Amino acid sequence: MRISKRHLAKSFTWRFIGTADTFLLSLLITGNWSYGIKLSAITTVTKLLLYYFHELIWFRSNLEDSNKRHVIKTFSWRLIGTLDTIFFGWLLTTNPFIGIKIGVIETLSKMLLYFVHEKLWYKTNYGLENRSKFHTNKKVKDFSKKKQVIDIINQPYEITRKNREKLHGHKSYLLWFTGLSGSGKSTLANLVEIALYKKGFSVFVLDGDNIRRGINNNLTFSPEDRSENIRRVGEISKLMLDAGIITLATFISPYFKDRQAIREIIGPECFIEIYVSTSLEECERRDVKGLYKKARSGKINNMTGISAPYEAPFNADIEVFTDNQSIDESVSKILDFIYKKIQFQNV
Repeated sequence: MRISKRHLAKSFTWRFIGTADTFLLSLLITGNWSYGIKLSAITTVTKLLLYYFHELIWFRSNLEDSNKRHVIKTFSWRLIGTLDTIFFGWLLTTNPFIGIKIGVIETLSKMLLYFVHEKLWYKTNYGLENRSKFHTNKKVKDFSKKKQVIDIINQPYEITRKNREKLHGHKSYLLWFTGLSGSGKSTLANLVEIALYKKGFSVFVLDGDNIRRGINNNLTFSPEDRSENIRRVGEISKLMLDAGIITLATFISPYFKDRQAIREIIGPECFIEIYVSTSLEECERRDVKGLYKKARSGKINNMTGISAPYEAPFNADIEVFTDNQSIDESVSKILDFIYKKIQFQNV
């Protein structure tokens, strides 16, 4: 089912509220029932069309769904709606002051109504059934709030991470590859893993797509679920490091706060952030999974770089530029950096 059904439904629900508001204000200001009915009827038709296109434009914007998005949408629509009311109020009465008076008053009332309307629609999944293959019609839980843990005590064991690191002959680190889809994260991680494995290091890769098929197959690509996806990977990585294994994680991880949370879970001394810096144009040109093409056609929502933001690292431990840097050069740069840290004598 096409995504436009959501825009149509939102258009009709808001139009019902907006028409009632315009009618009541017109009646209160002019005391004329006929004028109120005519103005509300005409603006119902014109604003339905205007609102529909307003929704389509905003749907393609890169500003993430949040209070900021709702506020800006409120102001942009209110400007359009107010001009529409003033114009037809003037046209019907031939008195511009009546149109302006109604337009100004309804600006205040409808800004509040529209903000509430946006917040309510943001909480429903209607019309988003096909936004991704991981989407569920069930209400998405807010994983960002910490759950209260009762009667759980950490159980210590005699064999520690240090013991396991000595057994493996090297220190365990988390190498976190972040970057746009198609930037080359998985390719680089695969080659780094091969190089480390050949030298006798215990190493394992956690890949974004593979994780989504298993432990995180109940998560969507909403901002909340993206954060929960990364949080779970952080906890898995911590267990891997406790086992003494060098862990490579390849995740878009678009939000700075989520990557910072991983650093805190793992410990900054064991976290290496690798920013695979590739331009959006180059990633779209590669489009190895066909995701950008689907995102541009509206078949995928919340696509990082297209309809969802990517917050690039401010000061990554390693930054590789795959636009103009060969794969071998990028792999060598990563290996040169981490060899100094993982050697046994540093344990």
